[in-house]
Amino acid sequence: MTSQDIIDYVEVDLGQSLRHDPEMLLEATEETSAQFELDKWKVLRFMLANEPMQGTHSYGFHTAYGRAIREHFSFIYSA
Repeated sequence: MTSQDIIDYVEVDLGQSLRHDPEMLLEATEETSAQFELDKWKVLRFMLANEPMQGTHSYGFHTAYGRAIREHFSFIYSA
């Protein structure tokens, strides 16, 4: 995964303009996926498009696990 992959995902797949730093998104995605032992693309899609991963949603709401992933990602992104 590269920062250009992230730009392409947001602009092409999500049909949005990128409003965030792609390098920081990449760093946060890589560190979060390593910390939780998850696929990088799944983490990115969970964070940007709220696509569920195993154990992250229950009845449409984030579980404690899903919130932990989001908090970790956000901490890295904003650091």
